[in-house]
Amino acid sequence: MLKSLPTMVWVIGATVAVAALSPAVGNVATTAPAIAPPPSAPAVAASKPPKAFPAKPVEEPVVIKAGTTKLGQVAVDAEGFTVYMSILDSRNPPKSVCRSKACLAAWKPVYVKKAGVVAGAGVSQAKVGSLARPDKGVQATLNGWPLYRFAKDRKPGDVLGEGLKGTWHVLSPAGVRLGVLR
Repeated sequence: MLKSLPTMVWVIGATVAVAALSPAVGNVATTAPAIAPPPSAPAVAASKPPKAFPAKPVEEPVVIKAGTTKLGQVAVDAEGFTVYMSILDSRNPPKSVCRSKACLAAWKPVYVKKAGVVAGAGVSQAKVGSLARPDKGVQATLNGWPLYRFAKDRKPGDVLGEGLKGTWHVLSPAGVRLGVLR
């Protein structure tokens, strides 16, 4: 009697696996037929089919585009959040000096993955690029300036970091500092 239990569990598991994969295969039925245990075998509780493994996430490039704020047209990321530059950084060659925990907590570098940086609406592809950071990351640039997001900007279009400490500024879509100081 117990010899058939492992076989029955295997059959149920295989049936559930086939049912889970059937939408990807095509015309195979999407629900597995119920298999009743033999009358003398102990009842086995039905289990939920295993969750399908998620597909490998598609890596998206970083998009830098023009956006509208109370300061006018500025450079923003794909989500519409303002990107900033620091006058302490250099642009030729591009170099970021924001390395301390305090700086990185307030000014998040716009990190780039393998997909790279692309120009969105209102920004020239020739103006976007990237640089290697000391932390082994890659940071997006606009007109050579390393790009950051300000941690206190809570919604797209916020420009709360403009002019902060006389160091941080928004950029035009051409990658030129707007220079508006508080």
